[in-house]
Formats: sequence, structure tokens, C-alpha cells
Amino acid sequence: MIDTIKIVSMINRRIYDIIQSQSIIKTSYHSATGEIFYKIVNDSLEGSFNSNLSVRIGEGSKYKFVNMYYIEIEGSYHKLVRGYNSHNRL
Repeated sequence: MIDTIKIVSMINRRIYDIIQSQSIIKTSYHSATGEIFYKIVNDSLEGSFNSNLSVRIGEGSKYKFVNMYYIEIEGSYHKLVRGYNSHNRL
């Protein structure tokens, strides 16, 4: 059984902005200079019982996408389809 899968794709700036406006943003920055070290944009899951998909976006350089952005969609197929992932009962 495959527990969790992750799908990655390129997205443009318009789609990135739409998703970012609806997401939780975590950043690390130097308070004296304002330099941003990283920014993680995602939506959180409620817990291991939750069957929602996790969505994360960012600058495409992580995946070598030139002048583009990426979207990662991650989740459990079994939780999404069956509501649980502890076993593969029919």
C-alpha cells in the first residue's frame, strides 16, 4: 500500500498569488536587516485523521523551474477515497 503521494507542477505568478492569498505563510528573517531567509506557503492539515490534501507553493528554483513557481499537492490516496489509511480492506 502506498500511504502518501506528492505531486509537483509548475504554476505561473497569477496562480501563485491566488493560492498565497488564501494560505498560511511561515517565514524566517533577520529582524535587524529584514532579510528573508525563506518563506513557506501552505495550508495545514487538522491532524492524522484528516483526509484533506496539503498544498504548498513556492519559487520554482527548488525544482529548477526557471522564472516560474511550483505547487506541491500531498496527501493519502486511501484517506481521500476510503476515509482511512490503516489497511486496504475492500
